Amino acid sequence: MGLYLIRFDGDKGILKCNHVEKENTIKLLKSIKKISSKKVEIETLGTSGTIKSLVKKHMNN
Repeated sequence: MGLYLIRFDGDKGILKCNHVEKENTIKLLKSIKKISSKKVEIETLGTSGTIKSLVKKHMNN
């Protein structure tokens, strides 16, 4: 799937994947229910062809 964690601020993050695996990556993330015995819910806020646009739209506080 070519997954790379590009940025994570403790609450939101940007995950890079192969473009043909986008839907499978979203399904994989939605299937994660716990991290280190802590309950989590992962939500996709947006997708883009460029990391720059995701940072601009979702990561600027």
